[in-house]
Amino acid sequence: MDKKFKHSDIFPSNPMLMCICGSSGCGKTYLTFNMLTTPNISDFESLCIYTTTPEQSYYQFLKALEYVSKEDVQDIFHYYESNEDLQEKAEIKDILDGFIKEKNPSLKPTEDKVFLTKNVNDLNLSKNDNHRKNCIVFDDCVAQKSKTVQQEFFTKGRHHNCHCIYQSQSFYGMDAMFIRKNAKCFLLFELNDKDLSQIIQTINHGMDRNTFKKVCKAQWRNPDDHGYVFVNTSKPVGKRVMIDIC
Repeated sequence: MDKKFKHSDIFPSNPMLMCICGSSGCGKTYLTFNMLTTPNISDFESLCIYTTTPEQSYYQFLKALEYVSKEDVQDIFHYYESNEDLQEKAEIKDILDGFIKEKNPSLKPTEDKVFLTKNVNDLNLSKNDNHRKNCIVFDDCVAQKSKTVQQEFFTKGRHHNCHCIYQSQSFYGMDAMFIRKNAKCFLLFELNDKDLSQIIQTINHGMDRNTFKKVCKAQWRNPDDHGYVFVNTSKPVGKRVMIDIC
C-alpha cells in the first residue's frame, strides 16, 4: 500500500504539485531548501532533484539528509552560509563528512534517500518505488526544449506516490497544458507584468483581481520580508492566498 504524505496543512496533500516562479537570484532555491529541511513542512522519503547545477551548496547539503536529521542539515547549512572563512578554506564535501561523523559516528543511514542528476532521462516514473513517499524537484527547465518527462510527472506522478516541485524563472514560459494546469499551489516571487497578468487570469486565487495584484506588488516590494505570495488553489475561497509559509 502507498504511504500517505503528511505535509503541513498549508500544502495540498494528494497530490502536492507546486510551481515556484521568480527571476534568477530571487530566492527560489533557498526557499525550496527551507521547505525540504524544516520539520513538519514537507514530507518525503525519497528526494530526487533534477538540476543543471547540482554543485550548488543547497543541493549538496540536502544530500546529508541520508545520514542526519532535517534540523541538523539546516544548522550546518546556516553555519556554513554565515562563515565566509569556512567557505574559502574548506570544500563542502569535507565539511559535511566531518559534520556527519560528529552527529552520526556509526554512519547509520536515515530513511531518506537523495538523488541529484543533470540528466532528465534519469527520471523514470515506472522505476519509482510506489511504497515510498517520493518528491521530485525540477530546477528551472524553461530553456529545455522537451518537457515530456516533467509533463509525465505532473500528470501521472500521483499514481506512483510522487509529488513535484517545479522551479521556473517565468510563469508565462511554463507549460500551460500539463504543468500549470495540474499544479495545486504556486509560490510567486517578483515577476514581470506579463507574468503577473497571466497569473491573475489563470490561477484560481479566490480574490478580486485588483486585490490580488495589490497583494503581489506589496509583497514583492519587500524581498527581505517574505517577498513572495503563496497560493493553494485547493483551499476554500478566501483562504487560498498566504504571505508567509516558511
